[in-house]
Amino acid sequence: MDYQHYYIPKSTRTLSDALLAFGVATVLQELLQRHAPQAEVILRDAGSYYAIDTGVPIQEAWLAEAHQHIPFVTDERRHKVPEGLEFAAARSVDETWETFRRFLEQQEQLRQQVEADDVAAQALADLAPEPDWTIVTYLGDYRMQAQHIHNGLVEQWLRTGQQFPGLNMRTVLELFSSPTADWDAIAADWKKAVKESDFKNKDTVTASQLFNPHMGKGQNQPKANRLSMGNEKLFWLLEYLKAVGLWAAAVPTRATNADLRKTYVLAPRELRMRYHRRVFSRFRERIRNEGPIKQDIMTVLLYTEVLLEQSLEDDALDIFDDGRVTDVVNGMEVATYQLLSANSYTMMNLAFLGLPDWMPHIRTSEDARTYIALLQEHRERIRAIDEDRSEGYALLQAYRDFVAGNDLKPFFTFLAGYSQYLMSALDRKNYYVRPFSEFHLRRLFDMTTPELSPILADEGFRNVAYAIRMSTVTPIYLDRNQRRFEVRYGLGQDLLRKAQYPDDFIQALSEFIQSYNDETLRVHERTKGAARRRLVTTQDIESVVRLVDTYGSKTVCNLLVAFGYARDPRVKPEEELGTATPEGEVAQA
Repeated sequence: MDYQHYYIPKSTRTLSDALLAFGVATVLQELLQRHAPQAEVILRDAGSYYAIDTGVPIQEAWLAEAHQHIPFVTDERRHKVPEGLEFAAARSVDETWETFRRFLEQQEQLRQQVEADDVAAQALADLAPEPDWTIVTYLGDYRMQAQHIHNGLVEQWLRTGQQFPGLNMRTVLELFSSPTADWDAIAADWKKAVKESDFKNKDTVTASQLFNPHMGKGQNQPKANRLSMGNEKLFWLLEYLKAVGLWAAAVPTRATNADLRKTYVLAPRELRMRYHRRVFSRFRERIRNEGPIKQDIMTVLLYTEVLLEQSLEDDALDIFDDGRVTDVVNGMEVATYQLLSANSYTMMNLAFLGLPDWMPHIRTSEDARTYIALLQEHRERIRAIDEDRSEGYALLQAYRDFVAGNDLKPFFTFLAGYSQYLMSALDRKNYYVRPFSEFHLRRLFDMTTPELSPILADEGFRNVAYAIRMSTVTPIYLDRNQRRFEVRYGLGQDLLRKAQYPDDFIQALSEFIQSYNDETLRVHERTKGAARRRLVTTQDIESVVRLVDTYGSKTVCNLLVAFGYARDPRVKPEEELGTATPEGEVAQA
């Protein structure tokens, strides 16, 4: 048998496979830390299975040592550490919640202080719960019905490890020695080895929906003549490894506006386990509960951001091997549970979310910083959208399709809707809703669709986008009595409605430009040059017409609306522009 390479088949095509893979990798990593600390465990997606390379062969002599990988999850009511295992590690659900409450109180006190001092900040940091505290409360939620199963697996691992040294680890190595290993035969061998002990009838456990969201209590018999209600049973070592994987690579969350729980599990592409721990711990510290759709978006954006930040801090950009983020991690497996009764959550949906795979080559620290800035801007804009409002809900759905599927079409749909949402919010002086920056939008399109770069570099296109911006998001920041130029509400939607046919689009765009130029000259004359903005010239219009002939009216219109409603820090409100613009900038069309 090859003692260095192991294989975990994707037998369910759900997060259960990823949990099992992370569980095996974690058990092997901890074994190597004690006997070959320099060895690096690498977990890789090989298509139909996950492959693990331990770097060095596992030695038979290492297997006899019993080691606890995950703690008991206890509480003051029912779940205690079993007798005889008082030495074992345990985490209390009640104490974890109490720590979290004290942390929130300290955080609130710090927020109310005008000037927070270092002592208060350090006190807050000292009270911060462990990064994996949500795993403790997740398992401790009686409505998930998993605490008893989890603790039973930990107990069986420890007790069988004491009574049969090396048996469990040897069985784990055999289970994953080949992609086609006979798990039933190996499980039968384990049962045969313990047949003279108290564990002879404890080779299987109930399949918990936490580790197996695709399975549940029901009529599971293959033939109708034996149909009866019951739970599914699985070999206990497989379930134990999934429990280890839950602690290693899962993030449970609760929806803030519904009786929903979502569990996200990392789907690796090629991951160094030691590095994964550093990144994932930091990610867990920063993730917060959101609405169901916003949670999906924030999770993939934040993980990508943390992965890049950690690689920058550690000077470890080589993990990307001059490639993409998805060369390290594919995305997130997601299970959604809904509280359908007072006593239990029920699994409602399984899904997969890709990471925002926008940059084709991550080579330098400048690449990573640019990517991080882009992700941060998107997180801030998404966080400001109200999911409880119907228009916000639709916007978030479109954005999720874009970010999780890396599909630019729903992003245009999002930007079109966001232009309306933004104008409506700014008109109500909700300035926390902000436009995207023109710079980051340009970088995003340059990275994802370089074939559109000639449009973005075209001078005529940029001048028309400027005219849209000066008619919408720029003047709306001024008080109504200070505005000298009209705010054109609904301009983006009007252009998009006409974009189906090139002639209609050009006509609508020409009408806007004529109106824009007339107003610019009129205000310029009335204010005696105090309020200025650039005119759109005939050369600009001809240039946009050529772009429409080449790329189509829908593509050009989508980009005009995107960049027209973006923020350009170089553009100032009209009053300031009037004093800053050089003489002669206003030109005739």
